[in-house]
Amino acid sequence: MITQAIAAGVAAATLGLATPGFARDEAKEYANAKLVQDFYAELETATASGKIKDQVDAIAVKYLAPNYIQHMEGAPSGRDGFVQLLGSMQPGPPLPPAKLLALMADGDKVIQVTSRDLPNPVTHTPKATLIWNMFRIENGQLAEHWDSTPGFGLPPAKP
Repeated sequence: MITQAIAAGVAAATLGLATPGFARDEAKEYANAKLVQDFYAELETATASGKIKDQVDAIAVKYLAPNYIQHMEGAPSGRDGFVQLLGSMQPGPPLPPAKLLALMADGDKVIQVTSRDLPNPVTHTPKATLIWNMFRIENGQLAEHWDSTPGFGLPPAKP
C-alpha cells in the first residue's frame, strides 16, 4: 500500500499534478519587483522635476505593455491611455514622497504598499494614507494594474 502511494505521488509529480504552486522562480520574482520599483521611481522623479508631460511617453514605452490593462475606475487602458491620463493631469503642489512599506512578488504578480501624507479633503490636515498597487508582469513589462483609492471616511458632523 505504501509502495502504491509513493508510486502514485511520483507519477503525479512527474506529470505536474502534485505541484501545489509552491515552486518559485525567485530571480524572476525579484526582477518583477524591481521593475515595479523602477517604474515608480521614474514616475516620481519626472513628476518632482515638473517634466512628467515631457517624459511620460518614454516611461510608458519602457515599462508598459502596449495592451496594458488598467482597472482603476475612470482610467483608460492601453499604453496610449496611460500617456493620455498622465498628460491630461493638471500640475499641482508637489506631493510628499511615498514611503515604501512593502514590495512583494508572487510569480507574475507584484504588490507594492506605500504610505503618503495626503491632505484630508474635509479637514485639509495631512493624514497618512495607505496606497496599494498590484501589477501583472508579462514579457518584462507591466501588463495589468489594480490599485486602491484612498478613502477618508465620513465628514465630521456639523454642530
